[in-house]
Amino acid sequence: MSGCPESKEIMSRLVEAMTVVACTAKGDGPKSILSAWPDFRRKVAHRKRTFGPRQISRAEEALTWFALVDDPDSRRALQFEVMCKAGGGPFSRTCEKYGWKRSTVTSRNRVVLKQIARKLGDAT
Repeated sequence: MSGCPESKEIMSRLVEAMTVVACTAKGDGPKSILSAWPDFRRKVAHRKRTFGPRQISRAEEALTWFALVDDPDSRRALQFEVMCKAGGGPFSRTCEKYGWKRSTVTSRNRVVLKQIARKLGDAT
């Protein structure tokens, strides 16, 4: 990725990556992410789509960006928002389940996305 990506681009790429992994049911996908949401693949399985090698590589690259988030709680909150945006259900329901205030988590996730964008920009 050339230049410093915007936080919206980061979110878009993460959602795209999660969709690719869920739809292709890649066995080597982000098990630690999807295991926290066991019915996630089933919810998007009806989307039987085929993705080319370039799209899969792009998805795999984006999924490594979660490792740039040092705080595990922040990483988890971002992962859940991404899964929801990729078709895993309403994020508000997830927030309720974990006792999170949605607006607070969403706001914090925007900060995390900016941190990821900055780290990716510094790496180029």
